[in-house]
Amino acid sequence: MLFIYGRRKIRIKKYDDYHVKCDNCNSYEQRFSVYQEYFHIFFIPIFPSGIKTIQSVCLKCNDAFNGEKKNHYLSITRTPIYLYTGIILLVGLITTLVILNINTQKQKADYVANPMINDVYLIREETDNRSIIYYFLKVKNIEADTVELLHSYLQYNRFISTMNDSDYFVNDEIYRVSKTDLKNFLESGLINAVMRDYDKSSRFMIEK
Repeated sequence: MLFIYGRRKIRIKKYDDYHVKCDNCNSYEQRFSVYQEYFHIFFIPIFPSGIKTIQSVCLKCNDAFNGEKKNHYLSITRTPIYLYTGIILLVGLITTLVILNINTQKQKADYVANPMINDVYLIREETDNRSIIYYFLKVKNIEADTVELLHSYLQYNRFISTMNDSDYFVNDEIYRVSKTDLKNFLESGLINAVMRDYDKSSRFMIEK
């Protein structure tokens, strides 16, 4: 399962110090490497575990030493931002979805406030037995404040964004509502979505 998720360790900082003498060979070539443990999913860092470790070595004789200096470098090393990649991506995704939803809701409100012929409304309605049905209404005509709507032939028991192959709008069932009624339908949640500028080959064009 470690190939899917787990913990890994990565070097996040390297310090080459030429001011402290090696007790073993008396050289002044010391390297301090700071490592950070982090959680990952598919090798993408999600967030650090908070555990940092440090290793020291003489570049000349490979002797490990100098605990005081190690503590210094460990204390000044900060966790790099890329180890929060998973959290950053998640926050970015949520932010994007929120912005898209806000824009969608604004567009839907604008479409309802300014209806056009051939606009199609997806209606979400709760029945008397508390089940949910969906169906479509299409703007057939607009006269002043009155909007004439055609009802789809079929109803659906689940969310749907387009008509079934056997569905169509019924020409002899015209419903007349005011533009204020449409705004009320939107505010009450009755209008779930608004389709405009759809392809002319769509079943939304079919009336019988």
